[in-house]
Formats: sequence, C-alpha cells, structure tokens
Amino acid sequence: GAVMFSYRINNFFQGLSNIRLAFSNKQPNLFETLDQLIELSEIARKKGVLALEDKQLDDEYLQKGVNLLLDGHDTQTIEFAFNREILQTRQKNNQSIKVLNSFTELAPAMGMAGTLIGLVAMLVAMDDPKSIGPSMSVALLTTLYGALLANAFTGPLANKLGERANEIKQHMMLVRDGVLHISNGDNPKLIIEMLASYLGENIDSPVNEKPLNN
Repeated sequence: GAVMFSYRINNFFQGLSNIRLAFSNKQPNLFETLDQLIELSEIARKKGVLALEDKQLDDEYLQKGVNLLLDGHDTQTIEFAFNREILQTRQKNNQSIKVLNSFTELAPAMGMAGTLIGLVAMLVAMDDPKSIGPSMSVALLTTLYGALLANAFTGPLANKLGERANEIKQHMMLVRDGVLHISNGDNPKLIIEMLASYLGENIDSPVNEKPLNN
C-alpha cells in the first residue's frame, strides 16, 4: 500500500507488469545481430534498399529498422524514430526498477512497524505470561519478513532487471547505428569496424577487449 501511494496508479501497475523481463530467458545476441546487419548492408549495396523487402527477420526491433528503410525515410527521421523508442523503452524499464527499489526501501520500515506493534501487544499483556511469547514472535517475525522481502527478493530483482534493461538498450543502440549505416550506404567492412565496440571486443582479435559504449 505504501509503495502504491508513492506512484500514480497506472505507473505502479505498468511498473509491476514489466518486471517479467527479469525472468525472461531471451537474451539479445549482439554477434548474431551484427551478422544480420552486415548481411542486410551487403544486400542494400548490391541490389538496393528495396531488395530488403524479401527479408523476414525474427528480431522485431531490427525488422522495424528495415521497414523504415523500405518506407524511404531519410537518416534523420530514422535516427529520431530509433532514439524515441530507445528512450521510451528505457523509461519503462526504469519505472519498474524504481517500483522494486521502493519495495526494498519500505519493506524493512514496515517490518519495524510490525515489531513495534508486537512489542506494544506484549507490554499490554505483561500480566499474562502466556501471551508474551506469541507477541514477541510477531514482533520478531515482521522484521524478518521485511528484511527478507527487501534483501532476498525485491533488491536482487531490481538489480537483475537493471542488467536486462542494459542488455536491451545495448541491442537497440546496435540496431539503430547499423540501420543508419545502411541508410548512408556505408561499406560493410566499415560497419563492422564502427559497431565492433558494441560487442565488447575487437572482432579481428577477440582477446583485446574494449569497453562497451554507453
């Protein structure tokens, strides 16, 4: 209830519904995405952008990029469309993380409130020794539940969702830049060199690692 009051009701439930991403086994394969981008760039340079119409892609986001190319949009329009979707996706994921972090912050406090209630009940019934034990157990259990909820569930879940959000953002940025290179008619070799940093390593020499672009 305290967390729900912290947000607009629609944002609260949207944040909860998006938490399922943390349990998704579908992880973007950046190497596979780059291979697809190179293949698309080769087709576009040899046969023209309209030749991409025959390609059916499983990657929904990459398919959107191809559709923008087929519709004949200029580079600025394509970049604007990608940046807007990246921002909206990022905001949606961050909203879920905020909701989880609110649970993490408030759960121990609610547990402490339960502890105080249990102590009050215990003090009220001091003349009845048999009721002291149950009241004390309530006092201790509420703190335990609050700590467990925060440190064993919502906290780790927020971290996991943050990791998934970064993976999704990285994938979307890779697709965006690749589609922009295709729109500009760049050479596939240049595209590989320009996008290699998204993979966290030098493609020609996998041992030499490079930091990821943010």
